[in-house]
Amino acid sequence: MYRVSVDYLKPGMILGKAIISDTGTVLLNKGVKLTEFYIDKLKKLGYDAVFIEDPETTDIVVEDDIKEQTRRRAIQHIRALFSIPVQELKDVKKATINEIKKNIETGRIKEKLANSKVLKNIGAISYQIVDEVLDNKMLSGLVSFKRYSDFTYKHCVDVTVLSVALADKFLYDKNKLVELAKGCLLHDIGRVLIDKSLYEEPRKLSKEEFEIIKTHPTLGYITLKDIADIGIIAAHIVYQHHEQQNGDGYPRGLKGDNTMPLPRKEIRKGYIMPLAEIVYAANVYDALVSPRVYRSAYTPDQAFFIMKRMAGTHINREVLKMMFEVIPAYPLGTTVIISTGKFKNYIAVVSKINRENLSRPVIRVLYNDRKKRIEPFEIDLAANPHINISGIII
Repeated sequence: MYRVSVDYLKPGMILGKAIISDTGTVLLNKGVKLTEFYIDKLKKLGYDAVFIEDPETTDIVVEDDIKEQTRRRAIQHIRALFSIPVQELKDVKKATINEIKKNIETGRIKEKLANSKVLKNIGAISYQIVDEVLDNKMLSGLVSFKRYSDFTYKHCVDVTVLSVALADKFLYDKNKLVELAKGCLLHDIGRVLIDKSLYEEPRKLSKEEFEIIKTHPTLGYITLKDIADIGIIAAHIVYQHHEQQNGDGYPRGLKGDNTMPLPRKEIRKGYIMPLAEIVYAANVYDALVSPRVYRSAYTPDQAFFIMKRMAGTHINREVLKMMFEVIPAYPLGTTVIISTGKFKNYIAVVSKINRENLSRPVIRVLYNDRKKRIEPFEIDLAANPHINISGIII
């Protein structure tokens, strides 16, 4: 299988991976033969790419980092939990941020959250995700297929998976990883308390509107703090996931020191909690490789290029180094274009990851420079250093 743009889809193609809705249900299952109706529906729903099965790539099996059932349940639990404060604040949604804060602090939201069965579900699914991530030796580098309207829920799951994998490399124990997972699953709860048009309309925001968006970590924190089953670590991940190394992040302008975010690292006053430094990097990566209302998704190698420029100022350098050791720049099943050598402009699919060098995979060439299908052949980029590639979505 390999990943293609929905604009490239043709009737008769076979879906390689299931499409999961924002409610956690399966919209189209793996193995479905696409029709004009299905293709048109995927476009209208806002999906930008899918995996398809292909006779010459059947041996390329793209596994999810967590089980499909686990992902579906996580999305359902997040959606259910986020709906509690939304329902309580539905009559004040257009109110000022200060009024929303007052309602959170004086209303019944905390009591309803604390007594909710859904909160217990978040704890249970956090354990499940940690167990499944720890069973993987390497992440796929691929995130779930998102559309604009369901970005928040799927984004929370994808950030959780990547953050747990990174924190494991920094030797956090399982209990801390579970607390981290809880914080990641809930990190954007503050977003749903803000007018969604600020996120979903393809327009440039005013300075005042961006200031409203910057309140979402605070809104999330005051919603969740002091709830025993949430805990202080998870609550502060929600609070600090937009703080940057240079102190230019929000909401408090905390700083980082670009040292390894190890479990025993001292948390100094005015500095970012180490686990939140990990979440910030994961949050940036997932946002870049996901489609947004104002742009298409970047490929993973493009995301890495952007993040390298953010190293030291925005992203903790040591976290980014570790990310490069965990995520392949060219994930399995993604399409690439050859940029040098005699096969320049030929299009290929990543058929195997070189674990010793994640940026130099084995590729299977499928199209020539005129985009005509050819007899496939493979190139091991680790053995051919003169051949370079770039990620594309055809």
